Amino acid sequence: MTNPYRKRRGPWIDLTLIGAIGFLGAIIVFLTFLSDDPIFPHSDKTSAKEHTITEEASKFPGIKIVTDRSDNKKMPYTVQYPLTEYEAFNKEITTYIERSKQYYINMMRLQQETKKLTGDLTITVETFEHDHYYSFVLTNNMILNADEKQTTVETFLIDYETGGLIDIRALLNKDLESLKTFAAHIQSEMLKNPAYKEYVLEKELAFATEPKWRLFKHFALKNDSLIIYFNEGEVTKPEAGIPVVEIPLSFINPLLASDFQIAMQSENTIIPKSDKGSSKKRIALTFDDGPHPEVTKQILALLEKYNAKATFFMLGSRAQYYPGLVRQVRDSGHEIGNHTWTHPVLTKMSITDIEKEYNSTEEAIIHAIGENSTVFRPPYGAINDDVRNAIPCKSVNWTIDTLDWKYRDSEKLFPMVKEALHNNAIVLMHDIHQSTADGLEPVLAYLQKEGYEFLSVSEILPYH
Repeated sequence: MTNPYRKRRGPWIDLTLIGAIGFLGAIIVFLTFLSDDPIFPHSDKTSAKEHTITEEASKFPGIKIVTDRSDNKKMPYTVQYPLTEYEAFNKEITTYIERSKQYYINMMRLQQETKKLTGDLTITVETFEHDHYYSFVLTNNMILNADEKQTTVETFLIDYETGGLIDIRALLNKDLESLKTFAAHIQSEMLKNPAYKEYVLEKELAFATEPKWRLFKHFALKNDSLIIYFNEGEVTKPEAGIPVVEIPLSFINPLLASDFQIAMQSENTIIPKSDKGSSKKRIALTFDDGPHPEVTKQILALLEKYNAKATFFMLGSRAQYYPGLVRQVRDSGHEIGNHTWTHPVLTKMSITDIEKEYNSTEEAIIHAIGENSTVFRPPYGAINDDVRNAIPCKSVNWTIDTLDWKYRDSEKLFPMVKEALHNNAIVLMHDIHQSTADGLEPVLAYLQKEGYEFLSVSEILPYH
């Protein structure tokens, strides 16, 4: 007989018990899963053996290389990355590493819910040194299954004197015009590289080399060159691997901020003849690497103010962009010289390539003004017999280098000219730097006061 005083158990109690049992079961499953999860490698003794982290000194002072390895059968990985004396940099790079590992593990988890697949993650590091700068190139190879593989690149450039990270803006002195020229170089180099001829994706390449700062974030600075990296499949077919463009620093020297420029001595520095017995003072002002849409116009206005004549040695790549400005220079009474198309070191090039640099620039000048240039200046003053024989007009260097390309300080321009001033001088300046335009008026005022006549290069050459 049922006891009438016994209370019946309510349905909510049954639900509570079932929920508690389910919760405990979930905890057990979760803890079991953790014991095999490479994100939690030290959950038990077995997984601790599968996961190791080691550090070792590198050949670069102050740089350690960390190797993080997991032998988990489902999700193995081997990751290398550098550590420095700077915590801010270390945080940047370890954040990238952890995100890469987390993405890989999450993707593998999703796939293993339906298939028993084994992936792999390998991140390797390559280090380049340039003066007091280190470049770290991390290549990320990720395999999720037989059909899903991807290779990407991440780069870091650190100033080892300060610990600061350097981006492409700092490298190109935050100059948008320099970025435009630089971007055009990269696209051109990719298109003419025979290694990528069968693989290049022209539309994708055009998009990836637009003059936008954010598109050029993967690069490394070597001792004498700059390397630009693209991810696999970004601008070429995937089978081409990681596309790279390596450009000598001498090739892009005028585009770089002064801290990254390299100094090159002229092999053919002009020595002016003695002018004893003559009271005539003459000087030739020259401006290289333009025209620049703003700076060149400012310089033209100042030259007009002081009734000064000058010679502008123009790059073909810029003359092509600004033909109207080329005409303005000529119509203002100044001489136009040829300074090659891309500003390379001609002494390291073949005769054919030297002629191409000169002729393509001549075409741009003729298109702009309907006539040839009258003089030629080899970039960096680098000249030899091959260059002389390949160029059909007079090659002219300088006798005073103002180093405006290096200092980019308007206050230094006048002292540099005044200290080195001599009769029949040929002065080297650049009409692509705002600091040159800003510092030019004191130079012109002083020369005018001292009685110098401003001549073009062609006019002053008989006195050399």
